[in-house]
Amino acid sequence: MCGRNAAANTPSSLATGPAIPHARRNRRLGVAAGAIGGLGQAFVHPELIIAGLIYALTGSPALVALVTIISKAGALAPQLWASSHLEHRPRKMPSFVLVTVVRSVGFAGLLAAMWLLTRQVAAVPLALFFAAYLLTCVCGGTGHVIFMDMVGRMIPTQRLGSFFGARYLLGSMLAILAGVAIIQPVLGRVELPVNYLLLAAVGGLLAIADMTVFARCREEDGPRAEQRTTLRESLQRGMRWLRTDHNYRMYFWGRIAFRINYLGLAFFIPYGTERLRYEGRGGLAVLGGVMVATMQLSRLAASVIWGRAADRRGFRACLIGGGVCFFLAPSLALLAPILPPAFQVPIPGAAGTLDLPLTVYLLALVVLGLGFQGNMLGGNHFIVSSAPPHRRASYLGFLNTVTSPLTLLPLAGAALAAKAGMSAVFGLAVIGGLVSLLSALRMRPVALEPTGTEAEP
Repeated sequence: MCGRNAAANTPSSLATGPAIPHARRNRRLGVAAGAIGGLGQAFVHPELIIAGLIYALTGSPALVALVTIISKAGALAPQLWASSHLEHRPRKMPSFVLVTVVRSVGFAGLLAAMWLLTRQVAAVPLALFFAAYLLTCVCGGTGHVIFMDMVGRMIPTQRLGSFFGARYLLGSMLAILAGVAIIQPVLGRVELPVNYLLLAAVGGLLAIADMTVFARCREEDGPRAEQRTTLRESLQRGMRWLRTDHNYRMYFWGRIAFRINYLGLAFFIPYGTERLRYEGRGGLAVLGGVMVATMQLSRLAASVIWGRAADRRGFRACLIGGGVCFFLAPSLALLAPILPPAFQVPIPGAAGTLDLPLTVYLLALVVLGLGFQGNMLGGNHFIVSSAPPHRRASYLGFLNTVTSPLTLLPLAGAALAAKAGMSAVFGLAVIGGLVSLLSALRMRPVALEPTGTEAEP
């Protein structure tokens, strides 16, 4: 695995491996589940919806940062522990089903907390809200590790790009429609915080539906570790990979840079509210639906672009493109507030107008969406195609667990914003984007070893 530095992974370089049972069925169900999940994410987007709720209720940048920390650290930190408990099992679907059930309980608690917040904003319902949100995020991250491990055995390597691209494409299409037709009207016309309660109820149901549909896939016994390893042994193995696997090491540094760059989205609404001085009723936070639709529209186009790039040119092309976008997005956000309001166009359903600064600010969100999609699709392709088949879960879990403390960066970002202004936070995001790009450029093209072809028994 560590020495597969050869020609780029174009289709002509891919041999045909052994047939994968149920590949077509699993591909259809996987794409359908991804579409449902993408739609559900629009209703409970951590930064644009959940953070918008907390900021509207409390006006606290620190609690906004806490939302981002929980959504990321809760999903990432337990992944290596989860992988160490799963890698010796020939089938992972029973564990995936269990995680789905527990996540349903978490969403029920989240809705209960939000209902209490509609009556009174107090410490107890806020604590219940964050505890339930943490449970849903932990289950989501654990489910992702299991999902990625199963995808490596269910989907042929030469179809990974189109598989992930199709999931994101359909999910983005549905999310755009939801953002314009449902989310924005609910945010703008329904009383706060009942509007967020309605959105969370729909989003929670869709998240569970996503996992339930994927649970219908047919899983065969696959490569597995001979025995369960401890968390310490898994950490030592990951450190060895960092020393010996050049691409793994470069991807690791890229993940760190991504966390720094992510500060831009974490403070997107507070920064825009402070610097753009949006005049619409409720401020910039009420444009959550417009922002979700804007970002999903960019991810819609990116799903086609990055999916083809991954299958034809490999994960490296996606990661490089994502790095370029990560550099440009915060740069545009810094540019937006200093531009003159060259025009005024009414925004339907938002009681405000679209001017040049807001247009450029939304363009920054478009570029950020392109970057997220390229980084996500390229990263998923890299993990699934490059990991040792019996250690795929910990190959991903180690990266996410070790870098999970960086999800605390929004707290440092809040402190930086309080001392030097939010422009300094976006300046730091520019640096993170540049490092992400340089790390991707240093990765070496590889020739993939195919997992097989699509076949039905």
